[in-house]
Amino acid sequence: MSEPHAPPPPPLYKQHSWSPDAYRDEAWHRRKKINGRSKLQRSKSVTDEDLDELKACIELGFGFNSPESDQRLADTLPALGLYYAVNKSYYDSVSHKSTTTPTSSFSPTPSECDSVPSPVGSPHTIFGPGDTPQTVKARLRQWAQVVACTVRQSS
Repeated sequence: MSEPHAPPPPPLYKQHSWSPDAYRDEAWHRRKKINGRSKLQRSKSVTDEDLDELKACIELGFGFNSPESDQRLADTLPALGLYYAVNKSYYDSVSHKSTTTPTSSFSPTPSECDSVPSPVGSPHTIFGPGDTPQTVKARLRQWAQVVACTVRQSS
């Protein structure tokens, strides 16, 4: 007679205890699930997760100095367009301030603000005419975070 075969060992599972990577893993799976459905549905707006990724890259020492970046990099880091727009504006204001008298403060005149209009939907515009107050508030908060990154990196 033959002996009965032992049942196969149970499969190994990832430990389900808390770890600092748990939040990152959850965000990654959420994003992967969203992107897996349809890549055509991705909006051009920047999310908080996009800003967190950009800030993490900057904190790790990656430099994003050239706005003529690789399109794959811009697709990977959606907040990069906003970062370049804020960075350009910041450095333009710093260079404008340094070419004028040293005691002048930075406060552009209305004619300076209107000289280069930004089309709606470009990275240079923060919000559009039909946006809800909640959207405007969220985008202003994101813009402030990117400005803080730019100033921190230039210091």
